[in-house]
Amino acid sequence: MGLFDFLKKKRMPATLEAGMESQASDFIVAFSGKGSPIDASELDYSPSTIGLVDQVLNDFYEQKAELPEDLHFLASAYVFEVARREFGGRYLRGDDENPFVLVIGEPDCQIGVMIMGKVSGRAINGPEDSLSFFYEGIAPLVAKGVSATLI
Repeated sequence: MGLFDFLKKKRMPATLEAGMESQASDFIVAFSGKGSPIDASELDYSPSTIGLVDQVLNDFYEQKAELPEDLHFLASAYVFEVARREFGGRYLRGDDENPFVLVIGEPDCQIGVMIMGKVSGRAINGPEDSLSFFYEGIAPLVAKGVSATLI
C-alpha cells in the first residue's frame, strides 16, 4: 500500500444532486440480484415505480423489521430522484428526521418535499404512509404554484 493510496478512493460527489443520483442508482443495483423482491429492471425513475419502493418498505412493515439505515437512504434517494426528474428542483439540508429536502417550483414558489421521514414511516406504519399517495400530492401543488411543505 502506497503512501498516497487514500487519494484513489471514491471521491464525494461535487453536489447534493450528484450524490442523490449516485445513491438512487445504488438503490437499483441493490435490487438487481437474483431473488430480489422487486424487478430492478422496472426501476426507470418513472412515477409509477414509486409503488415498487412501497412494496420493498411494506416487507419491512409486515415482518416488523427495522429498516436498515443504508436502505432507508437509498430508497429515499430513489424517490427524491423520481421527483426531481419529473418536477426539477434542488436539494437542501434539512433536520434530523429529514436530513435532505427537495425544493421544487422556484422561483415562483417553494414546495419542500420531505421524503426521508415518509420512507421510514412507510416501513413502520405500513400502507397508511403510502409513498404512492404522498408522491401524487406533489403535482397539484406544482400546478397551483403554491408554496407548501409535504411531510
